Amino acid sequence: MFNQILRVLKIHVIFSASEIHSSGVKDKTVVVIDVLRATSVMVTALHNGASKVVPVLTPDAAFEYRDRNGKDVLLVGERNSDLIEGFDLGNSPLDMTEKTVKGKTIVITTTNGTRAINGSLGAADILVASFLNADATVRALDRAEDVVLVCSGSNGGFTMEDTLCAGLLADSLVSGNREALLSDAAIAAKQLYRHAMTDIHKLAGEGRHYRLLWNKGYSDDLLYCFRPDLNRAVCRMKGGALWRE
Repeated sequence: MFNQILRVLKIHVIFSASEIHSSGVKDKTVVVIDVLRATSVMVTALHNGASKVVPVLTPDAAFEYRDRNGKDVLLVGERNSDLIEGFDLGNSPLDMTEKTVKGKTIVITTTNGTRAINGSLGAADILVASFLNADATVRALDRAEDVVLVCSGSNGGFTMEDTLCAGLLADSLVSGNREALLSDAAIAAKQLYRHAMTDIHKLAGEGRHYRLLWNKGYSDDLLYCFRPDLNRAVCRMKGGALWRE
């Protein structure tokens, strides 16, 4: 009888974009999370037929991309949750309708989410996730061995909603048949999620970033972004852009 080699799944959580270091993501599988709202926008756009999503760091980079690549480009994004002057759309997933995005290249820059993606570029593989595609993302990680769940956070700090989503992903990953080794940060995120899992929205609603968006009138976005497994989009970075698989 041959001894079966057991693959141990390692899971770590980074709580904000400012905490990303190249050594922490190098050669690992990274999942970037920005529930409110960048990765929810990306997932929704790709689900509704956008050809690809190109994350960039600055508005100038977005304008330059559109100047080089023509009419089938939509500029999407925000600074401090507000529409960027000269952009086509803000950072609302509800704007990513099939009629608007199908066949388009979405170029996006946001305060936190695109920064987190840029900081993770040394990874072997990068996916983006939110509550909207959590289960599909977990299934796409079935062969990964070293997973880093990167919460984008807000202005360099911890956010409740991203950590809850990371906790959901961590909990789902260890619920399979594989042995898993979680870092302290991953254990904390998983336990926070399990504590709140019967009413995620209630705990997330106490967070500063959630309350900021509520006060700015984005209540419909907030309801949408916490809808679990609304679509099956697996969103992976290849060649500087995110594509649906």
